[in-house]
Amino acid sequence: MIVNLSRKKYLARAPLIADSFALRMRGMIGRSFSSISFDAMVFNRCNCIHTLFMRIPIDVVFVGIDSKICGLRHQVLPWTPWVRCSKALTTIELPSGTLAQTETENGDVILLSSEVTPEVAKELSGEKFISSVESMISFSESEK
Repeated sequence: MIVNLSRKKYLARAPLIADSFALRMRGMIGRSFSSISFDAMVFNRCNCIHTLFMRIPIDVVFVGIDSKICGLRHQVLPWTPWVRCSKALTTIELPSGTLAQTETENGDVILLSSEVTPEVAKELSGEKFISSVESMISFSESEK
């Protein structure tokens, strides 16, 4: 799960970490977020991506060493040769529109691989969280 701690909103519930050579090379080529079992792709040790051969636009988040967002790109179109942020250590590809829907901005703190425990859920029960672009739920609704 990827959470924007500054906004208290989910960016992704089931991210795929591109940790093998094959996953990094393929990325989102020939895939779409709606037809697969993950809602974000994470590239560690990466500050530059491309959208060549992709079929869908994506939102891109660049995360720096301090887990703060150091760059955002909204609705990057397919066939963009490169999208880069020199300060980034991690790059996250999301469905187009996610950044606008979650009001994510530069400087927000991102928690990668987060897990919401029942204790944290209870503590934040009054807060609204966005689970994904498709739906908005709060902790109280998700416990039903």
